[in-house]
Amino acid sequence: MAFEDAFPGGALALSEVEAANERQSPQDRSRGVPPRQRVDLVTGLPVWKVTVSDPSSLRPAEAAVAVEILAAEKPELPEPVAGMAMPVREVRFTGMAVEPKLGGQDQFRFITYTYRAEGIESPSKASGPSSGSSRSSKGAGSAGSESR
Repeated sequence: MAFEDAFPGGALALSEVEAANERQSPQDRSRGVPPRQRVDLVTGLPVWKVTVSDPSSLRPAEAAVAVEILAAEKPELPEPVAGMAMPVREVRFTGMAVEPKLGGQDQFRFITYTYRAEGIESPSKASGPSSGSSRSSKGAGSAGSESR
């Protein structure tokens, strides 16, 4: 899927890129066992995550989503936008994939989406919808999800 189809108004990174860790049991947490970074089952690449804002979103529940990036090394975010009160960065994802899935429980079910990318770059460096990133890694696999 093209980045412009997933985020027609662009995307603003609201968090730093961090490791997407496996779920940890309460017992492991209480014993001080450090969490392990998730690894994509298909590509074998580590999974990283970043929270982004979709400025074109009409509903508050759709305003912030997590995008997971499959990359051998931690992806680097572009420089923050000047003049903002907090460090907000305009970003563009390469190799986007968006998959619907069922969220919620019992009678409170809803459609959510899994957002996955191969790389991240500054929109100013993008030369077109299929441009790549020096930090991108090819592949697809499991990723996080957010309501859309």
